[in-house]
Amino acid sequence: MPDPTQYAGKDDTLAYLFGTGREELLDLVRSRDKWASDPTLPTRDINKHGAGGMCHSFSHTEEKRNMEATVGWDWYYIHGGREKLAKRQKTRHLSLEEGHEYLPRPAKGSQGFLMGPYGKQNLYTIGTGKAMSVGDAWRSVTEVSNEEGGGSNSQKGKREGWILNIGRKIRCMDWAPNQSGSMQLLALSTPGSASEAQHDHSQAHGEPLKAPAFTASPPTPACIQIWGFSASTAAKREGWLDMSRTPKLQMVVCTEWGDAKQLKWCPMPRDSRESDGDGNVYLGLLAGLWGDGRVKVLDLRIDTDWDSPTSYLKLDSAAFDARPPNTLCTCLTWLSNSDLAVGCTNGFVAIWSISHPPPLPTKPPTNEPPLPSSSSSPSIPWFYQYIHPTYILAITSAYPSNPHLLITTSMDGYPRLTDLRAPTTDTVLSTRSRIGPAVLAWCEPLSAAISAEENDFIRVYPLRRFFSSISVARHESFVLSLAVGTAHPFVLAGGADGAVVATNPMRRVLNSKIAQAQQVWFQHEWTRRGGGVVRFSEGFKVESTKMLRTLAGDAKVKDGTVFATIHEEETGVTALAWNPNVVYGGWAAAGMGSGLVRVEDLAL
Repeated sequence: MPDPTQYAGKDDTLAYLFGTGREELLDLVRSRDKWASDPTLPTRDINKHGAGGMCHSFSHTEEKRNMEATVGWDWYYIHGGREKLAKRQKTRHLSLEEGHEYLPRPAKGSQGFLMGPYGKQNLYTIGTGKAMSVGDAWRSVTEVSNEEGGGSNSQKGKREGWILNIGRKIRCMDWAPNQSGSMQLLALSTPGSASEAQHDHSQAHGEPLKAPAFTASPPTPACIQIWGFSASTAAKREGWLDMSRTPKLQMVVCTEWGDAKQLKWCPMPRDSRESDGDGNVYLGLLAGLWGDGRVKVLDLRIDTDWDSPTSYLKLDSAAFDARPPNTLCTCLTWLSNSDLAVGCTNGFVAIWSISHPPPLPTKPPTNEPPLPSSSSSPSIPWFYQYIHPTYILAITSAYPSNPHLLITTSMDGYPRLTDLRAPTTDTVLSTRSRIGPAVLAWCEPLSAAISAEENDFIRVYPLRRFFSSISVARHESFVLSLAVGTAHPFVLAGGADGAVVATNPMRRVLNSKIAQAQQVWFQHEWTRRGGGVVRFSEGFKVESTKMLRTLAGDAKVKDGTVFATIHEEETGVTALAWNPNVVYGGWAAAGMGSGLVRVEDLAL
């Protein structure tokens, strides 16, 4: 079947990719008029033609958002959901000394890195748990620009952002949604020191290594760190970072379930209620996968006072805890504010409703860990279906427009689209990749899934033409992380070479004949020399890229063979996240294998 994006006219292309429905086409046209003119990064302000800026997707209307934010949460506030979750979640506060036992223990107390203008970089050092302004490395350029601008108020050359040193490789991160205040909160996790020490002990004593992807880890201590970033409250700087306040570690959630491998806040809108006002800010529901192979949901509140010390919260049990028998959970996504879909190592997908948590265990807890196939309080999923023949790598839903549609990728290399209303018949595969894509995200303005293919290509899978895909960007290395904006359609892709590529997929999808633009946000490189030193390179220009791999002139092809470069593990960009709150939708966070986290407002 010929590809309509290559041979058909624009009208036919829109019909093939987005359908002929009036509402679908109107939403697409509004999205095109607003964002298609921006090549790589979102803009902060709306121009005189109404283009630019950030907003909710046009398909997610205000009426739908209000319904979800009010009536959608009645199960939690009115029908006893909060009380049931609170009864199951056992928490206690720890002292500073007790809490430090759960924090990652880096090999060294500080991280040195080179940063600044090209050719004029200087060496800086950040201690573990500390932060530094990006603008400090560009101060010389800023001062010269201000002198040329005729005053100290000139913004030319000014860089605003933060570099954090967490101390260990960033495994996952996610911004807290529904936060309209001046503090924005970022949850992140790292590998626990105890789990790595146990792995090293097994290797040193010659103990047989079990497949970690298919084996639950022992209950080692680990933590989730929640960092607060201050937003400016000035009239003309709404949505900007407040560089006068250094980011602060607001809360440490301490657990003994192994490492937190994936974290996702419930993204559905929620209006605050009077019952939330207990002195703390209600963060919402945080779902995660831990090393024990189980999916858990935490119901969290936090003190957002800048002057208060970091709080250490120990969780003895979660508000919701489940796992299918004889398998492990590998990935998760929210379908609604009460339904959670999870991919498993056996290729099945399980969906639970947390509004009906399992009953509390009748037997007293013991010190013995449960068997892999048993649970003291089993929770039966309302959906448990065979989707892939092997290990599921990533999962996402088509929320908010089509939350009943589920997109998955697995080690078989096939992305799959499944309709939960008829999963055995209404399902379709896309083109196979030789390497199973581990990154997957949903782009609502395009009604399409976005993933990586063949190591380095970023491809769009339109909902109505899922069996084919469209290349929208190309990375120079294996793609490790991917983020798609909620308040805009722009994509960030982090690679094993430490580069973060930004692009606007809408331009290429709507017009395949234009030259696709992409831009490197920064390049992060780590070297063993000097005990481990990092170099940041930035200031990359916008460039056009070719979406076809040819045998001649391609840097990755030699003697007719496609090859990939192996990089240091600490060099890779392992986690990316756009802020989902519309006012702060241009804020992006990138976590590296070196333990550094970079947070910057990328809105132009």
